[in-house]
Amino acid sequence: MSMPRLLGHFRPSPPALHAIRPMRLLFPAAIISALTPFHAYGFSPIFVVAFRQPYQHSCRLPSLFSSSQNYSESSGAAAVKSTRPSLEIAKDAKLQLVSFYRFIPISEPESIRDALFQRLEKIPGLRGTVYVAKEGINAQFSVPIGDPLKVLLETFGKKENESGCLPFDTFEENPPNIGNVVESDIPTFDRLIVRARDCILRDGIGEEASTFDWSDAGDELNPEEWHAQLSPILLDKSSECNINATNEKKIQLLDCRNNYESDQGTFLSSTPLNTQTFSETWSILDSQVKSRDLDPSEPVYIFCTGGIRCVKVGAYLKQKLGFEDVRSLRHGIIGYERWWSEKGNIESGQQEVSGGTDIDSEYNKSKINMTKPLWVGENFLFDKRRFAKNDYNSSSNQ
Repeated sequence: MSMPRLLGHFRPSPPALHAIRPMRLLFPAAIISALTPFHAYGFSPIFVVAFRQPYQHSCRLPSLFSSSQNYSESSGAAAVKSTRPSLEIAKDAKLQLVSFYRFIPISEPESIRDALFQRLEKIPGLRGTVYVAKEGINAQFSVPIGDPLKVLLETFGKKENESGCLPFDTFEENPPNIGNVVESDIPTFDRLIVRARDCILRDGIGEEASTFDWSDAGDELNPEEWHAQLSPILLDKSSECNINATNEKKIQLLDCRNNYESDQGTFLSSTPLNTQTFSETWSILDSQVKSRDLDPSEPVYIFCTGGIRCVKVGAYLKQKLGFEDVRSLRHGIIGYERWWSEKGNIESGQQEVSGGTDIDSEYNKSKINMTKPLWVGENFLFDKRRFAKNDYNSSSNQ
């Protein structure tokens, strides 16, 4: 059967996605493999949605770079609304990468989805993904710097009666995670997608997930506090950036990402959970506590890409496994790399801790070793760039 005849058996799907379907028909194994990282982090590539809407007549394959086109799929809890902004709008603009989340009860995710889409589709050049669920909201964007960025932050950061779009301030407890600044020709996201679904981060915990309080996930450390507490343990002051083998104080430092992420880069002396998907996390944590590889009576440090996975891991460690002291890295690896780039290289050598937390006065009264970062390698990111090196030169020009 020829390709046109084969495609003729299906019903039309969003025009911008037609060009991807033949790849799926010809190379299903490759496509499935490519999708694995996105599902593990809670985000699904837009062409997964397209596969649920088969063809019926047309077999013409429009350009992936066509102008703005809207698309809405069905209705109800799984409905998705998306649009592709015109490339000409942001052609010469620099784009700010920004992500954020908030765990907060939402009684009607579908209504929030519709209101958000109506507001966001009016922001020129905006692309990214938003998930809305009864447990909260999770978003990643690339947006032109200037008024579009300002409007985006106001949409999520102000309540409805304050020119916002939501009945709550998304940034009330945690500010947005401001990432790289990239040129408009750098691939990030194809479309703007706003979707309602069962949860903002699929965890595989099952019905037991409803018993967890995601607001009780331990203490968040900002990057400076994180570095201040860990550098005396992880860095050998006598030999710059070697792991300190003579330091008797042990550390429980967990990399809560999947193995293909940890393989690209991680913090010094961290222990990867070696998961293929996030849902495998819980059985591994259970077994490590049972085997006494993890000690609930000792502090445990946890980190992930942007912080959202640590919310669920931290809650599980505290509420299910009985850990007394859980410390996570606010804004994750993205936040640490940004901090190191902006402040870590200002001065070399030792500097006093400024501000900080009262969690552990022993570290706050010490000196911070600023000769080397604790992070080594590359950060695996969940947009089309896939990998991002610790390079914020474009940000420093703003």
